[in-house]
Amino acid sequence: DRSWLTTYSTFCTYAGNTLLLKKGNHRFAVDLATYYGVEEQLSEHMFITGMRGADGKTTYFAGAAPSGCGKTTTAMVGDDFIGDDLAQMWIADDGTVRAINPEKGIFGIVRDVNWEGDPLLMKCLREEHTEVIWSNVLVKDGVPYWEGSGEETPKDGINFQGEWWEGKTDGNGKLIPMSHPNARATLSSDAIANYNETDAENPAGVPIKVFTYSGRDSDTMPPVWVAKSADEGVVIGASIVSAATATEIGATGVRRQPWANAPFIPGALGDYMAAQFAFFNSDKLSDAGRPLMAGLNYFLTHAARGGEGDGLLGEKKDVKVWLGWLEKRVNGEVDAIDSPIGFLPKYEDLKQLFADINKEYPKELYDKQFSLYLDKLIGRIDLQQEAYSKGERIPARLFEIYAKQRKELVALKEKHGSIVTPDQLQAAG
Repeated sequence: DRSWLTTYSTFCTYAGNTLLLKKGNHRFAVDLATYYGVEEQLSEHMFITGMRGADGKTTYFAGAAPSGCGKTTTAMVGDDFIGDDLAQMWIADDGTVRAINPEKGIFGIVRDVNWEGDPLLMKCLREEHTEVIWSNVLVKDGVPYWEGSGEETPKDGINFQGEWWEGKTDGNGKLIPMSHPNARATLSSDAIANYNETDAENPAGVPIKVFTYSGRDSDTMPPVWVAKSADEGVVIGASIVSAATATEIGATGVRRQPWANAPFIPGALGDYMAAQFAFFNSDKLSDAGRPLMAGLNYFLTHAARGGEGDGLLGEKKDVKVWLGWLEKRVNGEVDAIDSPIGFLPKYEDLKQLFADINKEYPKELYDKQFSLYLDKLIGRIDLQQEAYSKGERIPARLFEIYAKQRKELVALKEKHGSIVTPDQLQAAG
């Protein structure tokens, strides 16, 4: 209700939307950016983090992802952590995109947070001097435990439903998990080793050079790709698809999650999309200030690429490589392979970045991760087109980008079959 600056939430089972301690205010901010700050500001559900290059210079990223899809993990990988959830952004007088985090802390899902993938966060959660507010975890002798931690866990304790023991079932005979899928930890940013307080507290914000958009996509998109234009970057954000997350109680399967911000848009999605196109195409942006826009996907599985099982094709900690490549790309240090969906990294550049974190990176794995599975990609575009065709005031530019990409993907399929490798793309370019 704009006349009373009031937001309402009904029939909710998720505390973030029921209590509206934070998301209600975010809704107001999205409304202001969408309807009163067009071509001037954005209010996004994004992390802010900085990656330092070989020259020691920090490149700041802002990235959208639905809850439970790696947003906090990605933010913590950066050398200069600013925030993991919200970003208020505007175009500054110098033509750069600037951003601040309106919060000062983390409120993150802890499921699958472990020492291997999240060492900095685990250090915070397990050090005695760190003040942490826990919810929905298992507690035994005053110590919290959660699923996916990789630690030895007790066989009983107290959790979200009361007394718990291994093998306990609910009234329907279903096993009760040790911790709730939406188990969370809340802590101050000051506790985080890579928190850059100076930049985080600067009212002028930090300059955002890279925007990323990601979801929990097991079978379609590659780990990282870069938009060829601002319009195609906006379409990446509009096209986020993710498995249902812990914040969506009772939801299953795959859902469209545009910009990971749709639940907080207090108007037509088409209006919000138009504001995105206007912002990233603004004449107020300088040539140097125009950001690179990219897609990320850490959740490709072996089964989706000819193997067996739903294990990840790679590891969570590989995100440091994907961000490292984007840092080099935006600073003009690496070339890329042209494709219908955007620019893809070259094997030799990724191999070096993996070597920097002491990991082997076989060419076979690269080919599995970055080959284009054309039927999947075409099907994804068809899904998005059908859904958006039912929307209100959806900009025509979205459908033009989809049509262009689909046409190019179909042409590739006619030439190479249903799977095209990076080598084939490079040869064609």
